[in-house]
Amino acid sequence: MYKNDYNIPDFMNSADFWMNDISDSKEIMLSVDEINEFNNKLKPIVNSLYSIDKETATIASKILIGYIQSYELPLSDMYDSNGELLHQDYYEKIIHNTNLDAIKDYTTIKYGISVRKTSVRSFPVENSIFSSIEQSKTNNFDRFQETGLFPCEPVLILHESSDKKWYFVKLYNYFGWVKTDDIAIAENKEQIFDYTNCKDFLLVTVKEATLIINENDSSPITITCGMGTKLSLMENHMVKFPTRSSNGKLVFKSAVISNNEDIIKGYLPYTRYNIINQALRFIDTPYDWGDKFSGKDCSSFILTIYKCFGFLLPRNANQQESSFLSSVNSLVFTKEDTLENRNVKMDKLNPGDALFMKGHVMMYLGKYKFIHYMIHSFAGYGVKKEAVYESRKAMLVAITPVDLPKADGVPFILKFTSSVHYQ
Repeated sequence: MYKNDYNIPDFMNSADFWMNDISDSKEIMLSVDEINEFNNKLKPIVNSLYSIDKETATIASKILIGYIQSYELPLSDMYDSNGELLHQDYYEKIIHNTNLDAIKDYTTIKYGISVRKTSVRSFPVENSIFSSIEQSKTNNFDRFQETGLFPCEPVLILHESSDKKWYFVKLYNYFGWVKTDDIAIAENKEQIFDYTNCKDFLLVTVKEATLIINENDSSPITITCGMGTKLSLMENHMVKFPTRSSNGKLVFKSAVISNNEDIIKGYLPYTRYNIINQALRFIDTPYDWGDKFSGKDCSSFILTIYKCFGFLLPRNANQQESSFLSSVNSLVFTKEDTLENRNVKMDKLNPGDALFMKGHVMMYLGKYKFIHYMIHSFAGYGVKKEAVYESRKAMLVAITPVDLPKADGVPFILKFTSSVHYQ
């Protein structure tokens, strides 16, 4: 376990520690309007970001089928949660449930919103699938899991599965299958986007909050919300939140939130202090592929932190990196860079900058006693035993030195490809 091999002192878990020598740590780097401008400039150059509030009323069959079939069935052996090998008939049932034969030349888009925490899946099936028997025992790497979805997120409903239990939806940065019971259908697009684009809202600032909502004289309602969730704010400190009626329609309800220590009004000011403070809230959070349970994977960790300031970043690490490689706010590490050169480049970074390597993203924290540190959600690392390295599981969000060895003994820093400052 990581903590047994690296004794990171508790004082490093404080934003005050990392910001102690930075004079401008609480200065606002971008205003809310400037962040909106950033988002608008990013969308045209990132093919995985969508202006879902501006999409046309219909979608052509070729495009829709292309979205659905972009998820391909695995070619290698896969296993269920019991470690049993999956056979062809299992996959045939999944493909049948995608209901492609029902797609017309043009499909009218419906508008929906998530009413509870749910999962976005590659295929319309709830059962997990794993690439090895060992992974089936841990349940952390479900290969049909794409990403998580918290309440109050707008979606475009493009298609329905044969069994009527799944919608194929499009988010601002993703698409996939979501349980129909977790989505409420709106009367029209205005009903959704007037809510999600409201200017007066409350924002969840902790990694996950269970909000207790007292609605009139009825029993309290609990809603699990993740960091960055927005709740529309009405007069008299009332909030409006989406619910799903018995026939699947969207019904907004208003209520007073009784436990409000985990929420603020509006976005957090975009300062280095706040970036680091939000990142450190995730210390010891489990690593969780696709945010299926209560944890975070590496790119969702970064995305969620920046969501607190109003940024709408791509979902996956390679997209978060490639969007900025030509930007003046990026720094590139080359294969020719020695360890010494890489440390010199690290000295140019600022706390909160994103660090990238193939398949992984981290956040730079700063330098302490001549060692550069980062925070990230990671699955494993290496520990030297005599002349060889042994693989160790981490499976959590933790602070690590940038020279933490990987399972093959190569330090993370020697794998870095770039760093990006989102500004």
